[in-house]
Amino acid sequence: MDDAAFAAAYEATGDVDRARLKTCIARLHVLYGSASGLGAGDVREGRTATRWRHGFTSLEQASPCAWTLLCVDASWSSGPRLLAALLPALFAGVGSVAVLRVGGGGAWPPQVLAALELAGQEVAADAEPAAVPALLEALAASGGVGGAAGRLLLLGEHPDQMAALARVQGVPVWRDAPSPTIAIASCGDGIENSDCPDGAALRAAHPDATFVDVPALPESLGRAVAPAPLVPLFPLAPLSAVACAPAHAGGWLPHTGLVLGPGHEWCWMHPGLTPAWFARRSVALLPASPPPEDLLP
Repeated sequence: MDDAAFAAAYEATGDVDRARLKTCIARLHVLYGSASGLGAGDVREGRTATRWRHGFTSLEQASPCAWTLLCVDASWSSGPRLLAALLPALFAGVGSVAVLRVGGGGAWPPQVLAALELAGQEVAADAEPAAVPALLEALAASGGVGGAAGRLLLLGEHPDQMAALARVQGVPVWRDAPSPTIAIASCGDGIENSDCPDGAALRAAHPDATFVDVPALPESLGRAVAPAPLVPLFPLAPLSAVACAPAHAGGWLPHTGLVLGPGHEWCWMHPGLTPAWFARRSVALLPASPPPEDLLP
C-alpha cells in the first residue's frame, strides 16, 4: 500500500472520525501498552531464574514473537476492531507485523487505512487467497524456531484451511467472529441523553455488524449472581458487545465480553487478546543449584 493511499484515506475519514480512532488507540494504549495497564509487563525479553523451596529451579525465557500476520477478509470495514487486534501485537514488540486483505480489490475503506496510519502500521497489502499458504510457509521457516516464532490473526470470513495450515506449521492462530452482533440498550427513564451512547456513531464504526436495539436490562436479571440466559429476551444472543448508559454497565457485564459507554462508540477490545498472546515463553526445570552458565542468556 503506497503513501498516497494512506494520505487519501486519512483526509477522507474526516476530523471527527479520526478523533474517534485516536480515542480507541489511546484507550488500548492505557489498557495494554502503558506501565500501569492490564498488559503491562506481559512481554519482557530476557531470562528469569527462580529457586523454589520445593527443591528445584525454574528458568524461564520470554521474548516477543518474530512476526505476526493479520489477515482481514475482502469486505472488512471496521477500523476500531482492526486496531483492537493490531495494537496488542505492536505493544508486545513483535518484530514484524503485516496486515493483509485477502481476496480484496479496489480501494480500502478510508477508516481502515486511517486506523493503520494513526497506529503507525505501514505494511499493508492485498493478496489472493492462493498466495497465502506459501507466505505462511515462508514466514514459519523464517523465525529460526519453526512456526512458534510467529502468530496468525484472522478477522472476518476465512476458509478453515488457512488456520489449519498455520497450525500444521506450528503457528498459533487467533480468530475473530466473522461478524459481530452489537446491542444498543435503551437508556430507560431518568437517564440524560448525554449518558446514552450514540447509535449512529456506533453503526459508523462497524458497518459490517448486526445491530439490535434492546430494552434496558431487567433489574432482576442485572443483579443475578449467576447470569440468567438472555435468549428469551434477546434472540440474537450471544452478543459481541452492548452499548448502554454507564448506570447500566454493571448489569450487562455478566452477559457480554464488552460494554461500551458514551464517548467510546469507536472503541473496541477483543477479550483475551493481549500482548501476552504474542510472547514466546520457554521453561527449563533444573536441579536446585544449576551451574551459573545455565542462567546466562
